[in-house]
Amino acid sequence: MSRATDQCRRWLLALLLLAAAPARADESGKQPALEGRCRRDPKLAVMVSPLRATSRDGLRVMVVSERPARGARLVGRGPSGLLRLKVVTGGGPPHWWFARIERPEVGRYRFALVGEDGKALTCVRTRADNAPRKKKVETVSAGPAWSGRRSWNRWAENLYSAWIERLFDAPPDQRPTWRPLHQVLHDPARNALYNHLGADEDGPDQHRAVVARPDCADLPYFLRAYFAWKLRLPMGYRQCSRGTSRRPPRCEALRSNLTENLSSDIPSKRFSRFLRRHVSYVHSGGGQTAPDDDATDFYPIKLSKQSIRPGSVYVDPSGHQLVVARWVAQSKQRSGLLFLIESQPDETVGRKRFWRGAFQFIADTRSGGTGFKAFRPLRLEGDSVVALTNAEIRKHRDYGNHSRQQYELGEEGFFERMDRVINPDPLSPLEAQREQLVALFELIQKRRDSVASGEDYVKQPGSKEIKMPRGPSIFQTTGAWEDYSTPARDFRLLVAMDQVLGFPGKVVANPKRFHLPAGKDAAAVQQELRRLLQDFTTNKTISYTRSDGSSWTLTMANVLARRKGLEMAYNPNDCIEIRWVASEQQELSTCKRHAPAEQRRRMAEYREWFIQRKRPSLR
Repeated sequence: MSRATDQCRRWLLALLLLAAAPARADESGKQPALEGRCRRDPKLAVMVSPLRATSRDGLRVMVVSERPARGARLVGRGPSGLLRLKVVTGGGPPHWWFARIERPEVGRYRFALVGEDGKALTCVRTRADNAPRKKKVETVSAGPAWSGRRSWNRWAENLYSAWIERLFDAPPDQRPTWRPLHQVLHDPARNALYNHLGADEDGPDQHRAVVARPDCADLPYFLRAYFAWKLRLPMGYRQCSRGTSRRPPRCEALRSNLTENLSSDIPSKRFSRFLRRHVSYVHSGGGQTAPDDDATDFYPIKLSKQSIRPGSVYVDPSGHQLVVARWVAQSKQRSGLLFLIESQPDETVGRKRFWRGAFQFIADTRSGGTGFKAFRPLRLEGDSVVALTNAEIRKHRDYGNHSRQQYELGEEGFFERMDRVINPDPLSPLEAQREQLVALFELIQKRRDSVASGEDYVKQPGSKEIKMPRGPSIFQTTGAWEDYSTPARDFRLLVAMDQVLGFPGKVVANPKRFHLPAGKDAAAVQQELRRLLQDFTTNKTISYTRSDGSSWTLTMANVLARRKGLEMAYNPNDCIEIRWVASEQQELSTCKRHAPAEQRRRMAEYREWFIQRKRPSLR
């Protein structure tokens, strides 16, 4: 073959590859997908924020797709030509693309989601103006918290899921926290709706910005209300009873942003008052309503990745209500993960991974329904907000996910089903054990932070002895005891410890549930699991600050060995050394504070709940 012929073939191959390649920006700086008519695909949700972008507040764009769009990318063009966008992607489902321009030029912009073939899947046009002059805010007569413009549908739900995931996004190995919730809402890099209304409602002046301080049950409502306020969607909630061990909670008529009158004010303060004076009165009973009840804020959903999306709610039997934040798909390198966001009584908002050691579920629905739920869809009918019934949800093309599945599976079946959803491929026992150990260590770290908060409170000048409630109320009450005691956290920690310590025996009892290494039987794997347990717990350490300000370090193995003492270590009136079950004189020598004898007597009486790992009914 001649050199000329060989070179000719290489040129021909290069031309063929070029013809098959997706269309890119040409030498003139043009992107074909950003030229011509701008067409929107109704199946793709597009959000540009703020409503009126300025060079001061920045410009953000988010595109959300129900289905994966392999190879898709977000591109943009501004007044000076093509933009070099730093695009963040996520989801699955829904799938999303997000980009932010911190200081946009004044002028016109166009963004497009481009497919593998270089063609625009959808596009949007907008413009950025100079920062408007501040105008004097006028106060007018009382009216609704905000007016509604559209009803909830798949478009809004997909945007809500993407907004939640972006808001709390962080690598799987991190432990992000915010205190209180509005700290993350005031972050323009995370909040795709930062100052969306153009009224400085999220900053930079913190005195004019939204205030959101939810407790354990408020968090889902506060997030839903904030998103609805920004996009002029309806937001509803109900006042509900607590129910009893034999009767589920029942709720009153639906209340909404249209039914609550507030005097007009600075937009952020108006919304903050809506949260504080109205929405904050919801409690855990609103999440524990019966599965088939139509007059509720939430309804139970199918146990699938398609149904359990960011923004969905997990209702714990203890009254805790968490918000689904992110799925991490299983890969060859690591197991799958499901992260949820929770709010603690001390107003700390943090992330928690879903696993049996840290979550509770009750299949019996006689006292109500717990587990995974979704907000009931709301629609506008004139000047009223109407909630869809369960039957309407099942038939609705945008929803269709009302289900009693989780209760029909039973407690064991519920957790087995969730294991398969999180990890479709069976895990090796060693991989499963390692993930449980990491999750348990996270719980221990969170307990350390909670105990430290209680110690800081008690050491404040003029602080008084914290009153201890009676009976089951130690798990759920109000005031300083709710904020700084840890009976519920310690109870969950004990259950998680049982789960981890009992795992090697579980593999021997049920070897078919796991992918055993080739050539090894369950007994051999059990020995490897015990070695992993010993090595991991010996090498992982935490430190706490003793009463005299000195630091004391414990290994994870030390904490596991103290689990018996953790049954009575939740009282913040005790010194921090007792909270960490110190027994040796050297560690305990700095302790200067003890809970009253009468409180210790009642703790000994309640200890049986912790020994049996069976929480008493609060209702």
